[in-house]
Amino acid sequence: MNHPETAYDWQQPYTAAIWETDGLLMKRRIYAALSAVERRRLTSVEVGSDEDRALTEADNGIQVLITERTKSLV
Repeated sequence: MNHPETAYDWQQPYTAAIWETDGLLMKRRIYAALSAVERRRLTSVEVGSDEDRALTEADNGIQVLITERTKSLV
């Protein structure tokens, strides 16, 4: 997938969540990423656009982070 050269505002908190290794900070980073993606989804995003696809990928990535974090607590 071709992402635009310019990063979207919501991508910084998402990237921070992906790269976080501190378990205490991870939860906060995941919530920040989820919030940023959801705030963007509440505005007008062209269906099928590069950003729409990137947001969908981010939604999926956040779910993976949540699943991995939940498994690590068991």
